[in-house]
Amino acid sequence: MYSYIYRFFQSLILKRSFYDDVLEIINYANKFNQVVEIGCADSLILKKLKLSFFYHGYEIEKNYILKSKKLYKNEKKYSFFNKGIDQIDFRNYNPKKTIIIIVGVFHHVDSNKIKKFMEKTKDFTVYAIDAVRIKDQNFLTKFLLNNDKGKFVRHIDDYKKLLKDYDFLIARNMYLRFPYDHLVSTKNIDYQFLKSIFKKNLFTN
Repeated sequence: MYSYIYRFFQSLILKRSFYDDVLEIINYANKFNQVVEIGCADSLILKKLKLSFFYHGYEIEKNYILKSKKLYKNEKKYSFFNKGIDQIDFRNYNPKKTIIIIVGVFHHVDSNKIKKFMEKTKDFTVYAIDAVRIKDQNFLTKFLLNNDKGKFVRHIDDYKKLLKDYDFLIARNMYLRFPYDHLVSTKNIDYQFLKSIFKKNLFTN
């Protein structure tokens, strides 16, 4: 019942799925065979991800992990772990064949955990998208950010200082049916290719 209500709520507020763009990134250059998703929730990406990929989902909410393990128990290429971003051992992955996906996580974790994550993933390809504060935001966006459950919704300049060697784009009013800005932060992804995905709904800062 909860799952149905959650998806119904999502259908009301989502204009476009985050994963529509993530899938294009995953297929980028046909060089990845492993997807590591941090903050995977109920792993919605698996509804569209090709079966040729290995998938490891990490989530701190145990109920999500139990649900995914049950749902995909017959898929040998899929694994799910009840761990946070600071608890993952990335030595188990080949950085040349692995892409790390992080949707809506950074604004829930402190800077020290993000720095540790960066130290462990220097050679990996990373795609992250998160809530962000910018100077000319709509008043409704500001209100929503001020009332977000995440304690670390950062200004774009703070993200840039924290995520060194990353590229950044702001997806403006792209995913939700109300005014909202998301910061796309990437590492080892061609910047022009990234811009081509977002096209019109792009704000450069």
